[in-house]
Amino acid sequence: MGTWNSIQGKVNNEDADCVSAAKISESQTEQGTSWTVVSPIVFTYKVTETRHLLDPSNDTLLLGHITDPQQLEDVKKSNMPIKRFVVVDQEVYKIYAPKLIEYLEANNVLYKMLSLPTTEENKTITMALQILEEVNNFSLDRRSEPIIAIGGGVCLDIVGLAASLYRRRTPYIRVPTTLLSYIDASVGAKTGVNFANCKNKLGAYVPPAAAFLDLSFLQTVPRRHISNGLAEMLKMALMKHRGLFELLETHGPMMLDTKCQAASQATRTAIVTMLEELAPNLWEDDQTDWWTLATLSAHH
Repeated sequence: MGTWNSIQGKVNNEDADCVSAAKISESQTEQGTSWTVVSPIVFTYKVTETRHLLDPSNDTLLLGHITDPQQLEDVKKSNMPIKRFVVVDQEVYKIYAPKLIEYLEANNVLYKMLSLPTTEENKTITMALQILEEVNNFSLDRRSEPIIAIGGGVCLDIVGLAASLYRRRTPYIRVPTTLLSYIDASVGAKTGVNFANCKNKLGAYVPPAAAFLDLSFLQTVPRRHISNGLAEMLKMALMKHRGLFELLETHGPMMLDTKCQAASQATRTAIVTMLEELAPNLWEDDQTDWWTLATLSAHH
């Protein structure tokens, strides 16, 4: 199984299937023996831009998170129905429920859909627990049946926290429906809810199994929300990426007017820029990054 044997305080991994970066060290003091464990945690997740995510012929929403080719082949060959728990922001549900239901039923998915008012005022542990009650009643397999969150950043945050708590970590999928969540919340690892009158005081760093990005959702977003997302992209450009700034300078008005439907280069650059910043600092151990500085500057 690739387990190690510790001999005289040293790790022996010659019989292991692969070499791990984990380390165990032993020390002796007058007070007793101490073992120090260093075990790197590696997360792998996908961020995929796609078109027509809710087209029944597009299997990205159901299978796009699977990275193992053999597992993907096995799922496609299996006669067992795919099972998914889906949490949708209430306003998004009003618009997309028919398409989403058509998509799931066309693909013979056994599903439970939960529509919730995922607003900043409702971003609480109570809502996370409400989701968990429904998930528990639905009986998901925590390894192979990810929870799907469809909505803005608040929805993605709440569902992400709920998934990280359920059976210690159940995979989840993010589908952003606003520009701000498209280029920010969807591609990171942070989850959370508000607590004790503080924003995101309860949370965890657990990235999704995958984030699926479809610009077509932005067509039904109010213009001011597009403006909010563009402002976040501008903040990113000012602090880190000259090319993105030039794209916004040239195409910003068109992006606002068309709700980013012809803005793949700009949104793609924003996503890559965000991932470049997040990848080496996923747990925000280093708080001196450009994004934190930009946020602090914006608040002042």
